[in-house]
Amino acid sequence: MKAIEIFPRNIYGETFLGFDSGYLQSIEATIELFRRGNTSGREMSNQDFGYQSNLLPHDGVFQNLTDKILVKSKEFLKSLNGFEFSKVQLKDMWANINYPGDINWPHFHGDDLAGVYYVNAQKNSGNLFLQNYDYGEKQKMKRYLIQKDLKSIEPENDKLVLFDADCIHGVDKNISDSNRVSISFNVLVQ
Repeated sequence: MKAIEIFPRNIYGETFLGFDSGYLQSIEATIELFRRGNTSGREMSNQDFGYQSNLLPHDGVFQNLTDKILVKSKEFLKSLNGFEFSKVQLKDMWANINYPGDINWPHFHGDDLAGVYYVNAQKNSGNLFLQNYDYGEKQKMKRYLIQKDLKSIEPENDKLVLFDADCIHGVDKNISDSNRVSISFNVLVQ
């Protein structure tokens, strides 16, 4: 008899947006200006680690990114066989700076789709992990299944990652010598 894993619960996808290094540097410089204007930022999944900005605007230097996130979100949703939607809206987005040694605690978002876009991410700067925590820890088989439901995604400049917003996710420790700069966001689907 063969064991068959059932009840998958989360989805994700990743792609590159095709922006050049000049555009990424413009975004990073703008994020730095926001950081200088509010050095404490806000504490969410980065509590005790790194910097998270307040909400970013969807226009100005971020307009092209906003437009591409919406296009890719629609493509992602259309790839779900039988899923119907009429409208996709970028609700909010914010910047994250993970300095060497920083992490983001496991958490989830409350909307429909969540995502991250990597502005400046060097090797070993902290993988994004997606985890399904629907299992208990008491049985050996359950511990095995937890590992089957872990997806680790290496950050790369210009990479966009989308996933369902109730998927538990976080960021591994930045063991590089560089800051990891990303933009996280939420998308509403109607």
